[in-house]
Amino acid sequence: MIQSSAIANILNDDSFIEAMEELKQMHIQMICNSDADEKDVREIAYMRITTINEILSHLESIASDEKIDKKRWKI
Repeated sequence: MIQSSAIANILNDDSFIEAMEELKQMHIQMICNSDADEKDVREIAYMRITTINEILSHLESIASDEKIDKKRWKI
């Protein structure tokens, strides 16, 4: 079972945050520095940025599960 608190710790880790930002910036630079005829390079870089964002969003949703469960009304 995935522990949401462990995922939250990872998402709050400064080194992890910095590594993800560096990875995004590297791909943004690939887009910015590509030539006009390098459409495939830009598309791949864009897909990688999108994948990073999707992974981070998924991890954030897992980390939020515990908060949601704690705030859920008990009937």
